[in-house]
Formats: sequence, C-alpha cells, structure tokens
Amino acid sequence: MTDSKNMNEHINEFFMLVDKLKEMEIANDLLTILLLYSIPESYENFRIAIESRDELPSPETLKIKLIEEANARKNKEIPPFHDSQRALYTEKKKYERYRQTESRQRKKKQKQQSQIQVKM
Repeated sequence: MTDSKNMNEHINEFFMLVDKLKEMEIANDLLTILLLYSIPESYENFRIAIESRDELPSPETLKIKLIEEANARKNKEIPPFHDSQRALYTEKKKYERYRQTESRQRKKKQKQQSQIQVKM
C-alpha cells in the first residue's frame, strides 16, 4: 500500500482477499502479520507497537485499530500555514512570559536592595 492510498480501501481489499482464501485456513497470527506488513512505511511505529505485544491481536481487532489510527492521523493533519502561525504565536508567548518573569525578578531584586539600604 502506498501512503496516498486510503487505509479503509486497503483494509477492504485485504479482507476481500482473505475471504477468497478462507478455504486455505490461514492462521489468524499470519493474517495479522500480513496485514501489518502491507501498510505503508509511515505506520512503522504503529507496526512495532503491535508486534511488541505479548499476543498479536486478531485480524478483526487489528482492522479496527488501523482504521482508528488512520482517522487519528487524518484529524491531526493541519495545513503547514496554520502550523507556522501557531509556532510563531507560541514562540512570542513564551518570550513575553520570559520578559514578564525577568521584569518581576528585577523589581523584586531592586526592592530587596532598597530595603537593605534603608536598614543600613
């Protein structure tokens, strides 16, 4: 499967082929592994997480998890224009907080110094 191909389409095609091969009685673990290795390279972290479990999920469970993962990735996609605006806003916000904190610390230090001078 390529990255541009829809995950739902891919899963439907995969399970259509599984249905055609049902008479061969392929083990569920093998079907799960075949499905995991048929997804794009960009899902490598997902694949590793599934493989590292003590037990592999059933093909049906994996199907649901893949659809959820694809939907989460789709919802997470934000155009680069918006990302850069948010990054600039965040950077500015952090800088303003730093300046406010720095200003407060300076005032506090000056106040302490003036109190020390008054005591002398």
